[in-house]
Amino acid sequence: MKIVIALALTAAVFAALCIPILKKKKGIVLSAYAVGMILLFVVYNLRTLDHILPFHRPTLQSVYQKGFLETGEYADAFLEEFFKGKTVHTPDDEFTDHDRFYFTGPENTDERGDMWLFHYYHAVDMWDYLELYDATVVKDAAYNEMVLSDDQKAHFDDLGPANDMMRYTFLMTPYLGEWADGFYYYWFYNTHVGDSRVYICTEGLADASEIVLLWQHEDAPDTESYYIASKDYFDREIAR
Repeated sequence: MKIVIALALTAAVFAALCIPILKKKKGIVLSAYAVGMILLFVVYNLRTLDHILPFHRPTLQSVYQKGFLETGEYADAFLEEFFKGKTVHTPDDEFTDHDRFYFTGPENTDERGDMWLFHYYHAVDMWDYLELYDATVVKDAAYNEMVLSDDQKAHFDDLGPANDMMRYTFLMTPYLGEWADGFYYYWFYNTHVGDSRVYICTEGLADASEIVLLWQHEDAPDTESYYIASKDYFDREIAR
């Protein structure tokens, strides 16, 4: 519509300049045309401001397409919109031994075979991800040892891979050094951890303001997936 109105104004100006009396005042006519075009675009853009994609913020430069749900692509493009304004309950198993974080190396693993960085990456990075998209994080130690059974997992749908969405959280890490830069995160999340995925239970999820997000180990060390459900469903069906 904006283009149609602009073309109509342009045609009107050309027609006006064909009139002898107005042709003598060409400068005034063209100035009025310029002011009119500016006002048109200002008014139109103000009316449609909510529909304009603000490219000045990197967190808003992706648009979720409905087809992604069918193909399992770009789960984070959906989640960054879904998490906004939500209260998200998560485990509270932050790796707080920062001295060990600094003075150990990739050759050191725990009894599961998880490398030293896993204990920081798997919790803190997810909290950073949630807070980046304006979610309120509530850490609850009651979820720390919780493991979903195969029957419970059957109620969750595979939303897509989590590897890419987690590797970009290096932007929020407070640490300096190679393990905190983008290349290391790329190696860890895309090469080292294997197939990490996001699963959601859709029952009551659309209208839920409080949700639960669990991370759970999969078959290999350092590999875990994320399970999302409404808190109401979780308390009723899983935590009982």
